[in-house]
Amino acid sequence: MLTYTVTENTPNPEKADQYRFVDGTTEVVFAVEEGRVLTFREYPDVDTFRQAMEVGEYEGVNLGVKELPGLEAFQDLDI
Repeated sequence: MLTYTVTENTPNPEKADQYRFVDGTTEVVFAVEEGRVLTFREYPDVDTFRQAMEVGEYEGVNLGVKELPGLEAFQDLDI
């Protein structure tokens, strides 16, 4: 079970914010829109994925993701 405590000091997510977790996973915010947050997360293995925790450490901005276009650039794609 994943748990996360939101407090007054919890930062608002912004595009390209990157977090590192003690289990070796990395999560990056891709988009924040209308109160929703889209992230991508990489796990070192399936077991870690299954046991993921919501305890992470902010690592700054992922510049590669920051340079990507927003969701609107992909809305008209026929895929």
